[in-house]
Amino acid sequence: RIAVRGVRRDGMEQIKAMEKKHDISEDDERHWSEEIQKLTDAYIKRLDESLAEKEKDIRQV
Repeated sequence: RIAVRGVRRDGMEQIKAMEKKHDISEDDERHWSEEIQKLTDAYIKRLDESLAEKEKDIRQV
């Protein structure tokens, strides 16, 4: 989870830097920030599901 959040932070920083340099608009910055957050949430959910499955397997042994 920490690694995923680190990647999110890096992506957000890059997007903010691009907006600050006027390479992208504020609307684009907002859009891509939301997309990054959606992807982050999806990957964290998948990690949580995998972890729960792994814990279930370990408890069965």
